[in-house]
Amino acid sequence: MARKKIDTLIIDLDNTIYDWFAIWYATFKPIYDEISKVSGLPVDDVNKAIRKVHQERRTSEYTFLLEEICALDEMRNSHNIRELFHAAITASHEERDRKLQLYPGVFRTLWAAKEAGVRIVAYTESMSFYSAYRLKRLGLDGVIDVLFSPQDHDMPKGISVAKFRSLPDQFYELQVTEIRHTPPGELKPNPALLLDIIKSVGAEISKCAYVGDSLFKDVAMARQAGVLDIHARYGEAQRLPEYDLLRSVSHWTDADVAREKSIVENGADFIPTVVLHENFSEIFEYCEFVSSERENSRELKAEDELKNAIEIWKKCVDVQQHFNDLSMRIRNFAITVVGALVATVSFTYQYGLQLNIWGITLPAGIGIVIAALASWFAFYMMDAHWYHVLLKGAVIHSGKIEAMYAGRLPGIGLGETISKSSGEVTHFGFKMNSTRRLKAFYFIGGIMLAILFVVLLLSKPNPVLRVAPAGAAITTSVGPSTK
Repeated sequence: MARKKIDTLIIDLDNTIYDWFAIWYATFKPIYDEISKVSGLPVDDVNKAIRKVHQERRTSEYTFLLEEICALDEMRNSHNIRELFHAAITASHEERDRKLQLYPGVFRTLWAAKEAGVRIVAYTESMSFYSAYRLKRLGLDGVIDVLFSPQDHDMPKGISVAKFRSLPDQFYELQVTEIRHTPPGELKPNPALLLDIIKSVGAEISKCAYVGDSLFKDVAMARQAGVLDIHARYGEAQRLPEYDLLRSVSHWTDADVAREKSIVENGADFIPTVVLHENFSEIFEYCEFVSSERENSRELKAEDELKNAIEIWKKCVDVQQHFNDLSMRIRNFAITVVGALVATVSFTYQYGLQLNIWGITLPAGIGIVIAALASWFAFYMMDAHWYHVLLKGAVIHSGKIEAMYAGRLPGIGLGETISKSSGEVTHFGFKMNSTRRLKAFYFIGGIMLAILFVVLLLSKPNPVLRVAPAGAAITTSVGPSTK
């Protein structure tokens, strides 16, 4: 068979990417054995009681089996059932985590498909909580794009999820992979539901492949839907002797169990298109993974692309105007603040205020000039190394857009024209771009303040001139008096 181009890979989870039966058996067996031991009931009665709960809850992996199985009614009335089963529960969790691992080659194969741009979809009959927990623990959160699974069962009355969780919710829940629920009561094999899944993710049937371990539930369903069917034969667990325990307590109906058993014993009436005998990575022999429609859709049509480019460019121009306005406000504010401080210097001289520092007498205005210089430098730092940098970034980015679409959008070169004109401004024969003009502005202001500082440092107030109190006569002595 020639390799087929696949951009959407739909996978069953249980016994396809990990050994679900081994996980289930390791989790269930310690609890099952303890129920049989403490109840003293015949095996058939225990199985029937468990199966009743599983069918009511529509799952064979039910966390609260101990709280609902009728075989333990009397014990629940006189004991804390979880304390009574503490050892069995601990063994169950330890065995579950020990068995929870991917089949060889699964992660490498899924990651290679992901890197190729393939859309990866999981479709399982296991309920959301259990499937999401396993994907999280196996490092597949985000590797799988969408998980389709039945909605979780209701919580038993009076029981809170928080009571059974020792870690934050994010430890149990998927953070990247999207979870979508299949319709209530809809189970495999259901080709119509598979087609709905394909449609909902925006895939084409001809570019999809479906991988599953069950001939009855997975392969036959994929074939009826017209999807490339791939049988994960390495995951078949139905022939194991331990599988009889699952059949006896399963939530499946008698008809489902009998039909699956018949298929396994007698064989299907068709041969799967593709068979993976030993491991999941054999899929490379039959599928060529290519970028999905979703990834290709990022390449917009020319008209839409140009519209988007114009909108982005307009936004860049708005950002330029915003930062330019902020820079001008900062400079105006700097002049206002520093001007007010300089004006205060005249007040200190009017009253002859002086500073005496370590025996050195200085005009008080020197301190104010120092404050003005510090303020002027602070405004420069904010303007030159904050908003002006952001302004230049916006100009550069809009310039890239203009260069990219210059041949397709005439007249889009406004930013380039402004930048060119700004760079050609000359003062005294020197070219002064916006950065040089900014530095010159603050440099000249700084020089003026420095000159004022030196003048104040070298000058001495006239002690003869004072402002007279209100209402007093003002006299000025200019020389010796004569009579």
